[in-house]
Amino acid sequence: MTLDSISMKMTLKIELTDEIRNQITDQIADFRKLYPQFQWEKIEDYNILVHSFGEFSDKRSTIKMLETALYDKSSFYLYSFEVAMTIQNNISIFIDFRREKEIEKISEKIRELSPSMQNSDRYVPVVYLAKYKIPSKQQYFVIKKRISNLNIDLSFKVNKLGLFEGEKRIRVFKLL
Repeated sequence: MTLDSISMKMTLKIELTDEIRNQITDQIADFRKLYPQFQWEKIEDYNILVHSFGEFSDKRSTIKMLETALYDKSSFYLYSFEVAMTIQNNISIFIDFRREKEIEKISEKIRELSPSMQNSDRYVPVVYLAKYKIPSKQQYFVIKKRISNLNIDLSFKVNKLGLFEGEKRIRVFKLL
């Protein structure tokens, strides 16, 4: 097996600028200090996943499909909504953004053109911040209360999407 034949996970992301990443870091700094035991995402990994395509060996067909899906899509603004937490195998803490029709249209179009991506869930942009083992109920409610008191104020224009293979950006798609 050659290195070229190894397929890596392909993802389409909204890349956050260093300025936005620093705003996030500044706005969660006090909370982050309270929980050094959490598995915090690296700041350079603060991005918004639009779609995960899994492992494709044919980059060209994915790029062609995205060119078709994105050719007439407009740039848009994202506005933070809240810091939230979900609980499954562990707790995940993330920034949730307000609903944005243009990114929902992009998501729907990609699903329509990619038969393997059939998923009826409405797309919700998020930035994952941290995860941690499931805490005791008491700890959970304390964390939940502290998260509800966090005020995240972010807004930024999205005028391009990046296609990644693993951690390497392989293509940028500009929006109108």
